[in-house]
Amino acid sequence: MATPSWYESLPEVMSEAEYRALPEDVARSIEVVHGHVIKCESPAPQHNRIARRLAGSLEAARAMIGPCLSVETDIDVVLWRVPKFTFRRPDVVVYKCLDDPGQKPDASQTLAVVQVSSPGTVREDLTDKRTQYAAAGIPLYLLILLDEKYEIIEVKEFHLDAVASEYRLHRVHQADLELELPIRVTIPFLVLTAP
Repeated sequence: MATPSWYESLPEVMSEAEYRALPEDVARSIEVVHGHVIKCESPAPQHNRIARRLAGSLEAARAMIGPCLSVETDIDVVLWRVPKFTFRRPDVVVYKCLDDPGQKPDASQTLAVVQVSSPGTVREDLTDKRTQYAAAGIPLYLLILLDEKYEIIEVKEFHLDAVASEYRLHRVHQADLELELPIRVTIPFLVLTAP
């Protein structure tokens, strides 16, 4: 499939105002990190299925009383604006409900982010994104590690050490994802990967 001409003509550096002015279909194909444009390829259907099913399971398990939480897939999260605009688009985001239904969360409103990591993205997900999410103060980071056949190897659950501004490995899930916060839930891996 040929690359669209606009994709090749994107600048290497972009401000938040320039990003907000992009057409939605163009904006959805990039992330901006420290002002630099990162072009994102569309993930495999199995990757999307895992993210979608995880988001659905988390949404269904939300407590009926207590703080209002939203669960979304593939939504921008602004990590910081200074010194250079930076946002990422995690596969799944759990955040505090916002008053404006069209508003996207920033890191201060985000309680958990999830990356579904294939062998080709594991290095970036385990190093760069983990460091950035921690620096932004997001309390929980889940990394779903996939093999070449898109089966879940394990899920690494990282909790934020706010003093050090870095994540500490809290637990490695092997067959079921069992979370206490921000949503109490147990999800068998097979629920996420079944055809």
